[in-house]
Amino acid sequence: MFGGMLLLSRSFPMTMKSSILTVPFLLFLALSSCDTQTTTVKSCGDGFLDPGEQCDGSLLPGQTTCRDLGFHQQDGPIVCNSDCTLDLSVCVFQCGDGAITPDYEDCEGEDLDGESCSSLGMGGGTLACNDTCKFDTTNCENQAQCGDGVISLPFEQCEGTDLGGQSCSEMGYYGGQLLCDQECGFDLTPCEGFGRCGDNTIQSAYLEDCEGTDLGGQSCSEMDYYGGVLLCTNECRFDLAPCEAVGRCGDALIQTEFLEVCDGANLDGVTCRSLGLGTGTVECSQDCLTATPACELITLVNVSGGTFHRNANPADTSTVTTFRISQTEITRGQWTEIMGTDPSINTYSSGGAGDPVQRVNWYHAIAFCNKLSLHQGLTPVYSVSGVNFSNLTYSEIPISNNTTWNSVTANWTANGYRLPTEMEWIWAAMGAVDAWDKPFAGSDGVNLIGDYAVFGFGSGEPGATPTERSDAVAGKLPNELGLYDMTGNVSEWVWDLYANYPTGALTDYRGPSSSTDNYRCRRGGDWTRPAGSCEISDRSTTYPHIRDYYIGFRVVRK
Repeated sequence: MFGGMLLLSRSFPMTMKSSILTVPFLLFLALSSCDTQTTTVKSCGDGFLDPGEQCDGSLLPGQTTCRDLGFHQQDGPIVCNSDCTLDLSVCVFQCGDGAITPDYEDCEGEDLDGESCSSLGMGGGTLACNDTCKFDTTNCENQAQCGDGVISLPFEQCEGTDLGGQSCSEMGYYGGQLLCDQECGFDLTPCEGFGRCGDNTIQSAYLEDCEGTDLGGQSCSEMDYYGGVLLCTNECRFDLAPCEAVGRCGDALIQTEFLEVCDGANLDGVTCRSLGLGTGTVECSQDCLTATPACELITLVNVSGGTFHRNANPADTSTVTTFRISQTEITRGQWTEIMGTDPSINTYSSGGAGDPVQRVNWYHAIAFCNKLSLHQGLTPVYSVSGVNFSNLTYSEIPISNNTTWNSVTANWTANGYRLPTEMEWIWAAMGAVDAWDKPFAGSDGVNLIGDYAVFGFGSGEPGATPTERSDAVAGKLPNELGLYDMTGNVSEWVWDLYANYPTGALTDYRGPSSSTDNYRCRRGGDWTRPAGSCEISDRSTTYPHIRDYYIGFRVVRK
């Protein structure tokens, strides 16, 4: 370069002084034109791969993979450390690490994995391990040579295109083309591109749930189980056995310790009726709680109008217009749904919501009718001066004789609920057939009272109840209309004030309009009284404020 500059200076006539000045100037120009990408001072972090650096920032040597560096597996991308060395923590298993890696190595140093020339079928001699962790059979009596076209098991896995019937899928991989390397061992690189169960990566595309201890963020509780330790199987699928041992909503088993009352189709025997409701089907919610949208609150039975004899006198007939009556006595469940509190005494009840409500007086009964009507958007039948039934609470209903409530009036054209009249109750109990002298509701003169009525505790009569309490409604046989417990169980309030019946024919008789003592009628007998109280003709009377553990009621509508 300097020679060129001297020639340039000689091509012009100049003084010695000008020549001397020209040479340094040209030398400066030459030096300033050097490559700016070359550094002469090593500086880690300057973004240049300087001598002695393995990497610098994002600058890595080309084609750098764990396999390029002699490792067998890679669990993530290789990155550069802050000191410009490669972070090889993602590289695992390599020849020389002291542990034999199956599928990649035959041996490690002096560790021949228990093999010998003899065990390999190569006669006597000394088996060794070469620097690629493959068997060195040079000193074995019977030699095999990679490339001879014959797979010599077990020290050769393949020969050229002969893979010995193996493939990526046969070896548990999800795809890829298995190859044979120059040492007659399998080249698994194409297989590893697809992955397999056991490669520490969850292959969700191949329906893997997990990999070893990597559960993909799932747990028994995340999968809605109540507890347990989620495990991963050798097939990379969840092992739910520990979770299932604890259970969850949806396993068809009722876990009462976790407040389940049902599970799917398993309702634990619960029915609309056992819940104190009408007919219908109980469902189980997604939270394993009982759902009753398909249960009727109260089931009504239609009673066609008719005429009947109310006693032995042929002239004393009663005619009633068609009406509907509740299939059962009002239950504790129905009462609580409308009134919000249950006055029943558990001692004299089987304890379930399906038992008849008891310890309710006549005022309670008409209040329930009106509040039930309002609940269902119907017109209430009863009016009591100064009483707003919409916000009336149970505690506001009188429990002593009350003049205002005794003066209640009824709108007989309203479509709401009410108490039956005596004549309606008699006609329904008869089964809508003229039979005033029936010994109990449902009697055909041959059948047994104990099959139809809960009665006579302690009486010793055949069929009498052995328990000192009421039973759940509909536990006995119904009468001809499908009505349950029209006689027995609890005595039932009706609308009428008590008085002797008028003689002759009566139509839709509702009792006297007033009374000096204000006694109200009850019908049907109860579990405390003997069989005679179950006769259709039997009447009882009580002050309207009286409540007792054997008194209940049922309702009717137009």
